[in-house]
Amino acid sequence: MLREDLYHRQKKHFRIWTFNEWMRGFMLGAVSLLVILGLGYALRSGSSHQFVHFLTQQSFPFEAILLEGVPGFSQPERDRMDLTRHQGAAVSMFLLTGVNISDPRTFFLGYYSHTAQGPVWLGWAYNPDDPEFEGPILEPINGQNPKGNESPNPSSPAVPGDGKVVVGVYNTHNSESYAGKGGPDRVQGENGDIVTVGETLKKALEKNGIGAVHDAKIHDAVDFMKAYSESVKTATQLIKDYPSIKILLDVHRDGLPPGFSKSTVKVNGQETSKVLFVIGKKNPHWQKNEALAKELMAIGEKKYPGLFASNISYAADARYNQHLSDGGLLLEFGSQYNTLDESNRAAEAFAEVLAEWLEEEVS
Repeated sequence: MLREDLYHRQKKHFRIWTFNEWMRGFMLGAVSLLVILGLGYALRSGSSHQFVHFLTQQSFPFEAILLEGVPGFSQPERDRMDLTRHQGAAVSMFLLTGVNISDPRTFFLGYYSHTAQGPVWLGWAYNPDDPEFEGPILEPINGQNPKGNESPNPSSPAVPGDGKVVVGVYNTHNSESYAGKGGPDRVQGENGDIVTVGETLKKALEKNGIGAVHDAKIHDAVDFMKAYSESVKTATQLIKDYPSIKILLDVHRDGLPPGFSKSTVKVNGQETSKVLFVIGKKNPHWQKNEALAKELMAIGEKKYPGLFASNISYAADARYNQHLSDGGLLLEFGSQYNTLDESNRAAEAFAEVLAEWLEEEVS
């Protein structure tokens, strides 16, 4: 009797997995293998430090992957493990394919776009045949016509402090907000927290003696996926209304998959969001936009170390309205996990950095 009971216990313990369990194990094994291969690629390409630092910072759920299928967990433990696995799958998918389940833009096309100095990060575009639904480049580009010939009447350079508007600010995705204090990360059809950050940036620039304008027109109320086809009109109009604009800034907040943690840096003793530059390469002068971003990053590293993300994010098949200006930049002030206060501080710090760059340009 005892032996028979022991036999049935052993048989129950060593039961054969069902088809669904085999498929789940296969998928988890495949994800683990891809992560290992990614780490191997990072080691070969010299970007292992950034890759390992990223996984460590995000607390990648190796525990949940390794313990998959282990018996004996209570229901609360299983719920925790399921949540961790789902978060790990989201992070893995983002790292390996570029698809971010928190950002619908990335569902259409994931691809590699990187520099030799940094890790293999993933960019995105909305539609490979019509990037951002903006259509062909027809607008003149900073004193040039579309063919690249010099315009007969280029606008005169603006000088900080002379009363001219030097910086134009707008928000393509007005609905973006911060959920760091429990609020929504998006307010559909309305101006969200990110518009407040744009206004903070404008006022901080003015405080530093830089003429600035902020257009709070909503672009993503009707169709989030076509927001750039609307914001390009706003950006173009800003340049026409204020020909002295030297820097054109599209202010966003990043959207990270579940399982990511927020990133901050201490500025003047206070928690502050990090700032990420995004450069679209489908643009005849993207290198000029990139050069500007790198110069600002260099000033920022001296003034407020850690304020800027260490690597620029590139998108090979997107342009983000940056074709309109040599000073066109897309800025991500933190992510949905940060707070509005943290990103407002980042905007104020960035304004100081930009003001210093502008002063150096005219000196």
